[in-house]
Amino acid sequence: MTPGSLLLEAQHVTQRFRLPNGQVLEALRDVSLAVHEHEVVALVGPSGCGKSTLLRLFAGLARPAEGTVLYRGQRLDGVLGAAAMVFQSFALLPWLTVAENVAMGLEARGVDGAARRDAVARAVNLVGLDGFEQAYPKELSGGMKQRVGFARALAVAPEILLMDEPFGALDPLTTENLRSQVVDLWRDPATGVNTLVIVTHSVEEAVFLAGRIVVFGSNPGHVREELENSLPYPRQERSPEFEAMVDRLHAILTATLLPETAPAAPQRLVPFPRVHVSEVTGLLDHLLTRPDGKGPVFELAEDLGVDYDRMSAVVRGAEQLGWVNTPGEIVQLTQAGRDVMAMDDDARKDATRTRLAKQPLFGRLLAMLKEEGTVEDEEVLADLTIYFPFIPAQSLFDTIIEWGRYAELLDHDADAARLALLGWEGAAEARVE
Repeated sequence: MTPGSLLLEAQHVTQRFRLPNGQVLEALRDVSLAVHEHEVVALVGPSGCGKSTLLRLFAGLARPAEGTVLYRGQRLDGVLGAAAMVFQSFALLPWLTVAENVAMGLEARGVDGAARRDAVARAVNLVGLDGFEQAYPKELSGGMKQRVGFARALAVAPEILLMDEPFGALDPLTTENLRSQVVDLWRDPATGVNTLVIVTHSVEEAVFLAGRIVVFGSNPGHVREELENSLPYPRQERSPEFEAMVDRLHAILTATLLPETAPAAPQRLVPFPRVHVSEVTGLLDHLLTRPDGKGPVFELAEDLGVDYDRMSAVVRGAEQLGWVNTPGEIVQLTQAGRDVMAMDDDARKDATRTRLAKQPLFGRLLAMLKEEGTVEDEEVLADLTIYFPFIPAQSLFDTIIEWGRYAELLDHDADAARLALLGWEGAAEARVE
C-alpha cells in the first residue's frame, strides 16, 4: 500500500515524569514524527529511549509536557477513539472467557446486544480463535493469549493499531506466525485497520513489518534517524535483500548505542540461547529415537516434559551449532548432529569447541581473548548489554561460561572476575575442574 494523507503527528513533543524521589525524568525531548494512512511504522532503539511513551501519547493515554499531538490535523484531547492498543503482557482478565475479554473494548464504548456479539465473533474469526470463545486464559498458550489481545483490539474496528512489543513474551515460532498474520490483517480491507505503529526491540521484526523504521536515541529520547524500507510484501526473512536491510538497521542501532566508538560496519551478533548443554544433547539423543530423526517441536516438548517456550530455545541452540534444521515447526537432526552424538566425550567436546568458535557471539569473545589474553567480566557484561539491551546480560554471560567450560574453550576465574582462553591456539592447556 502507498502511504496516504497525514493521520497522526507529534509536533515538538517533550515528556517528563516525576520519580518517587522527586527527581524529574525527561523521557522525550523535542520529538516530531508524522504517521500517514496505510503506513506501518516501527519505533526502535535502546531501552528507556521513550518509544512506549510516544506510543501512549499517540493513543491519548497521556498528554505531553510540551508540544502537540494531532489526529487528522486536530489537537488530540483525550483517548483516541480511532486507535486500539496491543500490549506485550496480553492484559487479559483471567476470570473472563475469550469472548468476554474480546468484548471489553466494545463494552467500554457502549456497544451492546447483537452488535457486540457480531463484533466479537468477527474479531475471533479474524485471528483464528473459532471454537475457543468459552475458554479461559489459563487454558490458552502464549500465542493464543496474544491472539485474544489482537481480537480485542480488532473488535472495535480501529483505524490505527498501536502495538507495544506485542511479541516480546512469545517463543520464536509463534512470533513468526503472528507477525505474518499481522501483515495479513493490515493488508485485508475487511479488518478496517489501515495504519500500524509498533514499538519493538527486534531488528528483524522491524524490517519484516515496517515500511518506515524510526530509530530513537536516548538520554533523553529523541528521533535519531528514519529508514525507509521498500522491500515488497510478503517479505522473505532469509532473502539477501532482507538480510541487507537488517544489517543496515543494526549498524544504525549500534551507532546509536556506541556513537563514538562503533565501527562503520559492525558485525551483527546473534545471542546464544540461554540453555544448558544437557538440554541440547538431550534433544539430540531423543531425535535419534524418532523416525528419520525429526518431529514437530510441539511433540518434542511433550515427549521431553518441557514447555513449548523452553523447547524452542533448546532447538535454537542446537540449530546455531548446526546439529538440527528447522523447516517450519519440524525439527530435523542433521548429519553433524548424528555424528556428534556418536562420539565419545572428548571428541564431542572437540566438535562443540569448533562449532562454538563459528557462532558470532563466541567468535567475538574469542577475538577479544586472543588479542588481550584475559578479559574482565565487567567488560564482557558491558559488551552484552550494548549488543543485546533487552536480554539479561548476567544470564547470557552464565550461559557463555557453561558452554565455554564444557567445550574446554574458556577458563573463568570467579574470584578475579576474569575470563581467559583454555586450550585454544597456544593458550594454557590446563583444564577447568
